[in-house]
Amino acid sequence: MTAITHTSFYNITCKICTVIRNALVTAFVAIIAFGENAGRARAASELARQGYYKEAQALMLEPTKEKKNVL
Repeated sequence: MTAITHTSFYNITCKICTVIRNALVTAFVAIIAFGENAGRARAASELARQGYYKEAQALMLEPTKEKKNVL
């Protein structure tokens, strides 16, 4: 009969905790990104409603330009 030693039990739980932590971090980053995109869309909508079409377009296209500069 084999018993689970303290070290192997710790390694198993550490791996599980790592997977859970990575999932939570990924979910948190996704929520932040969604909120930022929603805020940009709302701001662009208000700018367009007030007649600032060029500013609204620049606001919505700005993340695309930033991504091009990073890559």
